[in-house]
Amino acid sequence: METTGREVVVEVARGVRVLAAALGVPLCLGIALAAVDAVRARDPGLPFERTGWSPFVTAGWAVALAVLLGVGLSLWALWGTSVRLDRAGVTRRAFGRRRETGLSHLRRVQARGASTHGPTGPRPVAVLLLDREGRTVAALRPTETGFREALAVVRGWVEQRPDLVQDTDTAAVLGTVDAGRPTA
Repeated sequence: METTGREVVVEVARGVRVLAAALGVPLCLGIALAAVDAVRARDPGLPFERTGWSPFVTAGWAVALAVLLGVGLSLWALWGTSVRLDRAGVTRRAFGRRRETGLSHLRRVQARGASTHGPTGPRPVAVLLLDREGRTVAALRPTETGFREALAVVRGWVEQRPDLVQDTDTAAVLGTVDAGRPTA
């Protein structure tokens, strides 16, 4: 299957994103409605069945704010993060920022974590794409959509630049060598 000529998008599975939104949005709305009720009543303790700013009410609002920020940022990350791979390189979009890295600027492809062997061969926890400075440009995980297609693109890169693979575990995951036969 030739996929090196087209763009592949890798992102968190849609079902996970929908489930997170289905659980997180009502929670955030509940906190927002409690805040609106407190403002309307001009009493910050109303949602906690207290009056005024007691230590309990202050702690409650601190926890509510932390939950609101945590859930909001998590949903933003789940829905706004993607990795696009094509013949020319990789583009990562996260938190409203876009970072493009050309194939010539990649230094290494590395399978990270314990590889498990399944019916289709070894599976890593993640395949990391590292730039010249050793920073992680993108992490591709088997649980994300487009993972297998992305590995096909990475295999095409390795055919052009064999220096990207520097260890046998990564070569085995990419299928560029026989996993049972160590390379020099």
